[in-house]
Amino acid sequence: MQSRPSNWFRRAFYEVSRSNRYSRGVGRVSDLHLPRPILDRMIAAYCRVYGVSLDQCVVPEGGFDTFDHFFTRRLKPGVRPIDPDPDVVVSPADGAIQGLGEVTRGAMIQAKGRSYRLEELLGDSAPCARLEGGTYVTVYLSPRDYHRVHFPCDGRISGCRHIPGRLYTVAPRATELVDRLFARNERLTTLLECGDRTAAVVMVGAVGVGRISVAYGPMVTNVGRRHGGTSFERPIAVRKGEDLGVFHLGSTVVLILEKGPWDYVGPAVGAPVRMGEPL
Repeated sequence: MQSRPSNWFRRAFYEVSRSNRYSRGVGRVSDLHLPRPILDRMIAAYCRVYGVSLDQCVVPEGGFDTFDHFFTRRLKPGVRPIDPDPDVVVSPADGAIQGLGEVTRGAMIQAKGRSYRLEELLGDSAPCARLEGGTYVTVYLSPRDYHRVHFPCDGRISGCRHIPGRLYTVAPRATELVDRLFARNERLTTLLECGDRTAAVVMVGAVGVGRISVAYGPMVTNVGRRHGGTSFERPIAVRKGEDLGVFHLGSTVVLILEKGPWDYVGPAVGAPVRMGEPL
């Protein structure tokens, strides 16, 4: 079946806009300390266009210092209850369930039958054997969502890896048209030991700023250099719901859990999900 002309133009646009330099430029603008009237109008316009509500967010007295400060806003304490059951894995982010399934022969489904390889996504073959047959959940963060990512379980960070790449948009339409999109975009993987099982939280960058930072170290993506991978001789203990990282515009989180005694109880594909909600 031939692609419709509209799909061809969309793919062409995605190719043009995937540049890391473009995204770094947008990032520099979002970090500027603009005159207060200009910044306030920008934020108000963004909220109006994307339907952003600040009712549950912490708004500093006098307003946000930069557009990035607004975009990476924090939630008020208690507005996202974290399921306290140690056997429950929770959503690491606000967003919508974009994908859900089982890692089968090292492959996962991106959208509408388009698959990609777990090893390529992680940039490392070592965890793949343990994650084979496990569950993956993809959470898409739209422009209106809260863009901080949190730990989905109690456990320990055993390693992390920065995988450079392009910065395609991760909007649902793009995932249906661009092959292996999640495995081609720049991303940062955090490996966890949740009890006696392995989990991976993959933060996928996107067009725009495309910058990702983490709470447990100095690693920042899309700054023109590769950080590579790190294994921690002394794994870092973390608690479910604590800060893991921040999207400075973007993006998507892919959570992969080693096969275990748990069943998926979260929302269906296409439904909204909130950080702290049981998966």
